[in-house]
Amino acid sequence: MQPATTRLGKRRGMSLLVGSAMLMILIPLIGLAIDSGYLYVVKAKLQASVDGASLSAARALNLGQTTDAQRTAAQQNASMWFHANFPDGTMGSTSVTLATPSITDDPVNPKIRNVGVSATATVSPFFMGMIGVTSTTVAAMGNAARRDVVVVLVLDQSGSMNSNNGCGNMRMAAKLFTGQFAAGRDQVGLVTFSDTVNTTTIQAPGTNFQTVLGYSNASGSATGIIDNITCVGGTSPAQAMSVAYKAILAKNLVGALNVIMVMTDGLPNFLTLNFRQPFPGTPTTVALKTTSPCKDTLNHTMSGGGDFINHAPNWTPGVNFSTYFPGSTASLPAGMIATVGTNDTLSGSWGGMKYLGASTVTISSTDAPGCSFSTSGSTNFRNDISWLPDTDTYGNGLDTGYKSVSRSSGHITTANSSIQNASFNATDEAANTARTGGAIPAYVFAVGLGGTTGTPPDYVLMQRVANDPNGDLFNSPALYSAVSLGARASQPQGTFIFSSSPTQLSQAFLKISSMILRLSQ
Repeated sequence: MQPATTRLGKRRGMSLLVGSAMLMILIPLIGLAIDSGYLYVVKAKLQASVDGASLSAARALNLGQTTDAQRTAAQQNASMWFHANFPDGTMGSTSVTLATPSITDDPVNPKIRNVGVSATATVSPFFMGMIGVTSTTVAAMGNAARRDVVVVLVLDQSGSMNSNNGCGNMRMAAKLFTGQFAAGRDQVGLVTFSDTVNTTTIQAPGTNFQTVLGYSNASGSATGIIDNITCVGGTSPAQAMSVAYKAILAKNLVGALNVIMVMTDGLPNFLTLNFRQPFPGTPTTVALKTTSPCKDTLNHTMSGGGDFINHAPNWTPGVNFSTYFPGSTASLPAGMIATVGTNDTLSGSWGGMKYLGASTVTISSTDAPGCSFSTSGSTNFRNDISWLPDTDTYGNGLDTGYKSVSRSSGHITTANSSIQNASFNATDEAANTARTGGAIPAYVFAVGLGGTTGTPPDYVLMQRVANDPNGDLFNSPALYSAVSLGARASQPQGTFIFSSSPTQLSQAFLKISSMILRLSQ
């Protein structure tokens, strides 16, 4: 038997041999793990840079007046972004190469442009040289998509906009807005409103919008329809948003990002109504008083045996929207149609504007023989009208439950408070209709303006119009709180921004345009 000390010495010798053999295996494995981790970190950095470059390229597709110029701008932006974030030598890498980014139309949806970015870099590992690997190449590919945008600007040109240069600042902000979109690809249209929609400024969405509407951006500027907007009259956003949505429907670009961007500096206070229409549960009725001096087409008054059901006068002619929006199948009927309105303080009321036209287009004595609509006076329309219909001419509900309206004998009364609250309801409904438009739902974004004459926009109404549940994220201190969207939470959600003064309007418009462009990616 060997002494214990001899056996212990042999064990120690064997342990040394085993340990040495294990180190020959473990050291390469540890080195491989370190190199693999290193390569993973470099690959992740390269991938993040490629992804950022593809997004940067997609955002740059609005730069330039032609698609070729936009492609060049996108490729340049991708290159600048990538090399700023992954220059040669990053984490010891060499031979960093960015392939020319590809800009292609989507084969399924031609209203989407795909951006492809790929890059490679050579990396020298720390330990893999022990097994003959002195360098390796890591690669990354990134993709981004940019949908074409169809947006209709809906701008308030009411008289209150003239104070504190609100009208001038709106024109400047609107041109900055149009300057952010891609000429030749995106399509921008225009609808302006006061008491009614102004037909002299209606412009269907088109790819030549910068030339037609005017624009301003870092590349240059041009004058157009926006420069000729003047401000006078009341506030009828419901009618304007309904017309704007008809412009989007006429375009019928299902794959595009469809947007209505509405701006107003006050409370809605005008309605466009057909005073001869079906009433719930009854045949067609007319809202004329029996004492009204209005005459039917046979020249008879209500009290004189007039038959306004079968011989109703056309105070306002019919409208085929294809006149303004090629391809539109929508129309408005001719009929006993006029606007009624009140002011923010409910101290006055007006009636008699035609439902489309410049704000100076009134219903004349020839249009409405005998009617008080055709004479001057703040409350003359009540000499003729006994109640308001349940919907406006565009089908927007006037008694939706959002704001209360008064009724008498089942009808909405002509009280100023009913006119104002019905205007709120119609505005809310017009935005809701645009968002739920079947195959072509539209996002609605909104800008409210303070600092002009009269009452500023109602915050909650504007949040509902944009379907924006958030409180004020743009003013400090915040001016309004979050709201609940209820069942509308599943609808497209836009953004509402309140500009406290006209001088901040350009900033608000640019923020909205940036949000729309991010949404298009």
